[in-house]
Amino acid sequence: MLVSVVIPTLNEAENIAECIAAARNGYGLDEVEIVVVDGDSSDATAALVPPGVRLLRSERGRGLQMNEGARASRGDLLTFCHADSRLPAGWREAVVEALCRPGVIAGAFQPLVLPEWGLLRLVNRLRLPAHSMLFFGDQAIFMSRKAFECVGGFPPIPLMEDVRMARALAPLGRLVRVRLRIITSSRRFRGRGFLRQTLCNVCMTVGHVYLGASPERLARWYSS
Repeated sequence: MLVSVVIPTLNEAENIAECIAAARNGYGLDEVEIVVVDGDSSDATAALVPPGVRLLRSERGRGLQMNEGARASRGDLLTFCHADSRLPAGWREAVVEALCRPGVIAGAFQPLVLPEWGLLRLVNRLRLPAHSMLFFGDQAIFMSRKAFECVGGFPPIPLMEDVRMARALAPLGRLVRVRLRIITSSRRFRGRGFLRQTLCNVCMTVGHVYLGASPERLARWYSS
């Protein structure tokens, strides 16, 4: 069964090669297809995409880019991976096994935020629930193509496209989190500081999911 990995990029020259290598991880072309969708990067991201990986150009916007990549891909199963994340060894088997369980419609991985320091060391030792209605993009959301098409893909919004996707998928079946950990970058925690970034994440999620704040408003607040 072919699994397509869709990687949206924007100025990810320092990360894209390692992200692709982790996704490929020895899998054959009949097992894993990798599609990079670049949002008009101004650095060398596109030039660093190796042969054997499909490169598409798209209007900027993570949701738009992931939709473009999914529609152009060939796999029956889809995995959406951020460019600053690294899929773990055995990821393909975990995706296939999870989506073959009765009633499971989509899933994601346990996060491991690196490099770690301070409170991140504690966070990385926690495990998120095996079943959830709330996934984030840096956990590499995966689903069947049928499920993707059923909900119409990711919403074309500036933030929270991952949360909205999970909430759209939830009525269709169970959402699971596999035990394998995906490595994701701690660069935002380094930039803002652990407490400030954590507060931002919580406020945006609560604001959007429970208080109805628009993604556009949250995007302006997050970038300020």
